[in-house]
Amino acid sequence: MYFSRLLPAVALGSVLATADIVTYSPPTEPGLSYSITIPNTTTAAGSGPIYLQISAPTSLQWVSLGEGAQMASANLFILWAASSTEVTLSPRSSLDGGKSEPQYNSLANVTLLTGSGINNGVMTANIRCDNCLSAWPTPAAPPSDPNSVYTLDPEGTSTPWFWASFTGPSLNDPDPSADLAMHDDLGSMQLDLSQAQFSAAEALTDPSYNPFQ
Repeated sequence: MYFSRLLPAVALGSVLATADIVTYSPPTEPGLSYSITIPNTTTAAGSGPIYLQISAPTSLQWVSLGEGAQMASANLFILWAASSTEVTLSPRSSLDGGKSEPQYNSLANVTLLTGSGINNGVMTANIRCDNCLSAWPTPAAPPSDPNSVYTLDPEGTSTPWFWASFTGPSLNDPDPSADLAMHDDLGSMQLDLSQAQFSAAEALTDPSYNPFQ
């Protein structure tokens, strides 16, 4: 799998903002959607969990969501079928400046929450990430250009994200380090996270709290 290092112009798609969840569906993959919501405690403190949901038809072998504008410094969430009922979530980072397939990163503090799995031909990952306001640490040396270090503004009105997918038969592989085919569709978007704020004390005290349910 390979993502271009710099993403093309923002593709027009469907962006839906509810009271506290922002959802994006790519125009070329209408069955694919990405949702994001952020506790106001995370926004106030500049640290803490954010929540993401990836939903995709099983006709897509894998799908991904990237935080940022380029793969070289992005946090990547990649989803595929682990079995007929379960999903694999693989957090990945580029170790070579985006020149080749990103690799599984065990230093990503991510959790699959209840409701994740495969049902009626749809893969769903409900995700809590506790270290997503900056690029995950990697074994690689830090970039020499400090401007290339990724950070996420949890209430930014135009935050860059990108996505990719590959159409094919299910992998049925629980290994988060599995090798993946190169994407056959991709795009980018700007999300208004000021519309993705919610208030819930459970987000701080209950690691299993799921705002999507």
